[in-house]
Amino acid sequence: MKIMIAVDQPSLDSKISDRFARTAYFLIYDLQDQKYQFINNDIETKHGAGPKAVQLAIDNKVSAIISAIPGENAMDAIKESKIKVYDGRGFSAKEALEKFKNGELKEV
Repeated sequence: MKIMIAVDQPSLDSKISDRFARTAYFLIYDLQDQKYQFINNDIETKHGAGPKAVQLAIDNKVSAIISAIPGENAMDAIKESKIKVYDGRGFSAKEALEKFKNGELKEV
């Protein structure tokens, strides 16, 4: 299972970003093999950033997203994709991953 996390810095210690589609980086974390990669979010559009971020999740075969609450357009795209979203506000990526594994994050 792969998880996409919106983060401010390319580090597991980075805080979850306050903005999903306009975050600086996306962390793609594979729970099975515990490998991960950071993707620089270079979405520079005034409109449609949410659906583009969701397409990135789909392209990376992500099953769950951890972030702040995504905007309306992103949520519409997420619902269509059947990807689950979890509220990670206030946590680092590392903390959010542990809470996710323990079933402690709230699904949005």
